[in-house]
Amino acid sequence: MSKKIRVGWDDLEPGDLIHVKGSTNTYKFKSRTDWASMIKVEGGGVGISATWKLGVEKEPASMFLVVYEDDFAYATRPAPKKKPRPSIVEPILPGECWARIRFGSQTGWGRIIKRYAPHSDSWLFGPDDKALYQASWCGTLAGLHPWMTWEELLQASKQTPILELLSAEEYYTRKAKGQS
Repeated sequence: MSKKIRVGWDDLEPGDLIHVKGSTNTYKFKSRTDWASMIKVEGGGVGISATWKLGVEKEPASMFLVVYEDDFAYATRPAPKKKPRPSIVEPILPGECWARIRFGSQTGWGRIIKRYAPHSDSWLFGPDDKALYQASWCGTLAGLHPWMTWEELLQASKQTPILELLSAEEYYTRKAKGQS
């Protein structure tokens, strides 16, 4: 079942379903009329516009099914579809990549470093150390940027969601072309 949103009198668009006070019938909104308190609707075979002559007039007149603003309860329309969020996939190769991130209502770019040495026995990293990532926006008050796993990086990014992830080459190519 698709979700529907409610729409007010002033926000009606063609195709919206009109609900009338005291009735279980719905009507489809067609257009506004010359009178601000009346709209043209169609529904269940009775809403088709018909043309007929009035008395002795020579010009045909059109008849429409209308709903008055006083009788209008509300209208519904399908909810807008959400755009799928691009999947952010963990980088395979070590090196630099760039993430477009959101800070409140602003967006910007942050650098992520993936180090090489997942199985290194060096004194700096243990043999099972999975903390391969460092992000420029995930720092401490002292300015230190801790190493973290991909899952920790995504968890830390809940406050600053990652919108897009580019390799360093893709990022610098865009930057050189003046694209953001």
